Amino acid sequence: MTTQIQEQRQYFPAPDVVHHDNGVRFESYRRDDTEVRLSFIPPGAVVPGRDVEKAQVGMIVRGELSVTAGEVTKVMRPEHDVYVVPPLVALSAVNPTGEETVLLEITRGRTDEKYPAPDGYFLEPIESRKFVKMDVTFFLADWIELMIADIPGGGQMPYHKHSHEQIGICLDGRYEMTVEEASHELRFGGTYFCASQEGHSAENPNAGLARSLNIFIPPRYHRVPKGDEEQASS
Repeated sequence: MTTQIQEQRQYFPAPDVVHHDNGVRFESYRRDDTEVRLSFIPPGAVVPGRDVEKAQVGMIVRGELSVTAGEVTKVMRPEHDVYVVPPLVALSAVNPTGEETVLLEITRGRTDEKYPAPDGYFLEPIESRKFVKMDVTFFLADWIELMIADIPGGGQMPYHKHSHEQIGICLDGRYEMTVEEASHELRFGGTYFCASQEGHSAENPNAGLARSLNIFIPPRYHRVPKGDEEQASS
């Protein structure tokens, strides 16, 4: 395998696809200790409770889902509610609707990181605004920040680097993503992984709108003080 292909797969991994007996289909993208998983949950399907040794963050992309984290239950709406669940807390779900639901999850577990949960485990948007000519919406927890971005036709995010790890998933449309020297067109579910100080950029050369979910670890645009620790640098 050439170095170029290895880099392409490192930044833009192909998904592992798993079909379960209850009709749920998973598409899983991984780099190191982080997994991005899309779950396609049919009407009425139940996702049994499970305690995992990793933190779990989830957002509904399409449809609705009744999610129970610990002892808290919430009907999650698409692109409006996010759960942030620490390791060893049970998480289960059921699709109460008559249509397929798509759940996007980030699972992560590193020995050098802590994963505190917000009160009640669930988040709503904290801010929506313009950013580099894009409409963006933010969700914020102590250790992770999520940004939904609308990339208009012809729009772009210039090539840049930062100390924060960044992960992105295409939610709608298609756009070109570059990490270091590797470029790839992302369509729905396509995922990229960008480690600290790896240069990256995004461009939508198409006429139609593209939407993406961008994840920053630790938070980049809204930094959360952690006790007496210094906030992360840019």
